[in-house]
Amino acid sequence: MTTASKEDIQHMRPKQRNKYRRLGYTWSEIKKIDRAIGRGEATLTLKTTAGEVTMTLPPRWR
Repeated sequence: MTTASKEDIQHMRPKQRNKYRRLGYTWSEIKKIDRAIGRGEATLTLKTTAGEVTMTLPPRWR
């Protein structure tokens, strides 16, 4: 399994990335959020340790 790092995040602002990190998301979950933002998706459902979380995504940064 490969690991994601903050250098892999391209479509969200560093401020957004740090917000998700403070909320307790792992780097791999943040990477999935970033890829969804890059594809232009409006919402995303993640399966986390707390259960399924559906979130509204911000617009693409770059």
